[in-house]
Amino acid sequence: MLSKLALRNAKRSFKDYFIYLITMIFITSLMFAFNSMIFSEDIQKISSEAGIMGMMIGLATFFIVLIIIWLIHYMIRFMAEKRSREFATYLLLGFHKKQVASLFFKETVILGTVSFLIGLIPGVFLQQVITTLIYAIVDTEYSLHLEFKAGTLLMTAAIFAGSYFLALIRNKKRFRKMNIRDMMYLDQQNEELNNGNKSGRQWMFFAAVLYMLFFSWMMVSGRFTDGNIYFMIIGLIVSVYFLYMGLSAFLIGYIRSGKNGVLKGANIFVLRQLASKVKTMQFTLGTLTVLFMVALLGSSHALMLNQFQTTQADINWPFDIAVYNPDPGYDFSAENELIKKDSKISSELVYQIFEDHKSDFRKFMEKYYRDVLENSVANDSAYFKYDTYMKLSDYNTLREMAGYEKVSLEKNQYLIQIKSRLEDAGRRFSHTSLTISGNEYKCAGVYTEGFEQNGHNGADYLLVVPDQAADGMKPYYSLLTAQVKGSVQPDLTDNLLDLHDSGKSILDEDYYETDIDRGYGTDIMYVSNQHVYVREIETKSMKSLLSTIIFPLFYVGLVFLCVALTVLAVQQLSDSAKYKHRYSLLSKLGLREKEISCVILKQLFLYYLFPFITAIVISGGIVLYDSREFFKLATSQAPSWSYFGISILLFGGIYLIYFIATYVEFRRNIGIWEKNLR
Repeated sequence: MLSKLALRNAKRSFKDYFIYLITMIFITSLMFAFNSMIFSEDIQKISSEAGIMGMMIGLATFFIVLIIIWLIHYMIRFMAEKRSREFATYLLLGFHKKQVASLFFKETVILGTVSFLIGLIPGVFLQQVITTLIYAIVDTEYSLHLEFKAGTLLMTAAIFAGSYFLALIRNKKRFRKMNIRDMMYLDQQNEELNNGNKSGRQWMFFAAVLYMLFFSWMMVSGRFTDGNIYFMIIGLIVSVYFLYMGLSAFLIGYIRSGKNGVLKGANIFVLRQLASKVKTMQFTLGTLTVLFMVALLGSSHALMLNQFQTTQADINWPFDIAVYNPDPGYDFSAENELIKKDSKISSELVYQIFEDHKSDFRKFMEKYYRDVLENSVANDSAYFKYDTYMKLSDYNTLREMAGYEKVSLEKNQYLIQIKSRLEDAGRRFSHTSLTISGNEYKCAGVYTEGFEQNGHNGADYLLVVPDQAADGMKPYYSLLTAQVKGSVQPDLTDNLLDLHDSGKSILDEDYYETDIDRGYGTDIMYVSNQHVYVREIETKSMKSLLSTIIFPLFYVGLVFLCVALTVLAVQQLSDSAKYKHRYSLLSKLGLREKEISCVILKQLFLYYLFPFITAIVISGGIVLYDSREFFKLATSQAPSWSYFGISILLFGGIYLIYFIATYVEFRRNIGIWEKNLR
């Protein structure tokens, strides 16, 4: 009998909590799709960083599990409160507490199982979408085909079942402690708006705003340190909760003031509904705001990294192949033959970089980073020991190979070739005259086109001088740069490195133990730091590596957003059924159906607006700051606001879908469409 009753109640819950179930189906789909990346042979074929992606997805899953447990626990507790009188009736009819708890447990398990099984179907589709996107990112063709691994299913099922189990255990203990009286009045515990004197709590609202402003000042002024940043973040989260505690008191005070805006139309009804909801959901609204913040931050940073990976090669790496050798007299004949064996060379140049036993520009850059950018990345390993110089003839040949226009210099002039993100530094140094072999040279201009300046054509910067000036300098090291037609062999980098006894990366343990004087620049996201650089291979490696961060960030953002929106929607839809008589009273007071619809729309709009706007303001400031700092250390073409703007449009669209669904269901619950408001 209990099983039949549980099945009947579960069918009824599908209708009452449809949005919650749709969210759980969507979360199951996302979990299955992303978990499949860990076991996918297709991903392992194209990505040497597949293990890193698995680790990042695992890390993302950990946080997602925590929030899913919170959602399930919240919804189970919410459903139990709304049905508390029904459970009390069961007890009055002779059911034991254990039976009632078991009944509710079975209903919840049925809902979870159905959500999981349905979610697997779109999960298979999402798996193909994500795999296709990863293949597209690394410029590799992918043929759609079903790849179903038992490990993916078991991992997803274990996460889903574990989340439900942990949430149910906690609620089951609470359920068994309650008596009939508790159950009869459980759904009325927090429904009334206390009109007592709460003005003392308004200080929390202003204190929260002041702390947020203080947090922004600390962030913009660069006063965060390893010692205070975690405390500042904790303080920011606490201030969000304080904001809603103070907002509740603020709204109550505004309502009691009786100002014109309060008494206009049905505003007093909307404001009292809102004040009551904020007061009874202070903690929940604070939690939802934090979830929205994490979602927006995750999405914005994912878009920031995606924009970087799609433009990095075109911005900074104009040459197909660049090979470094510390020996200035090296002829690169072996490398040339190897490249010709695998690819067709369209143009090439073997040339030297020079030094004058001076480091004026290097010292300037170190000071610029320290004083202007307030960053310490310009250390001893970032730059060559001496400033790097190039002949004008070699420079123009390389510019022609890269598709740039040639430049000219007068006899006593030099120019600066520098990364675009450091153009300001180049402009500042351009007022400085250089003394070369006793002659004074003035700057003729600053050029910022991509020029492979991560240890090949200098590190961050390069000084270009007339050929006769370079002839009086000491050769520093030699380079081979080439452009090829078509694709290169996947193992070309390794084969070229095998020709170098010193072909080490800065990631190698003994790199710094060598006597090689080499810098690699101040980029932080991805640096081509090997002696051999092959654009096609490095680009694929970079995109593959950054994808291990981008996809998990979107994963976390989507789940957190949907969880938060589900709680908002379910709360309002529950109230629409519970307080239907309030809207019936509005009809009896003379409000037409259109006016009542307007009241509902305004009520839902304000309810949805507060947590989302708060999250936008806080996370927006953080994203703008992070993107500005990101641009200092990694060349990017997109404006700082674009990442956050796209995130708002993306998540705002999902937000709008939930809002419309809630509005339509709200109207149906109070009977507007059936015209039975009596």
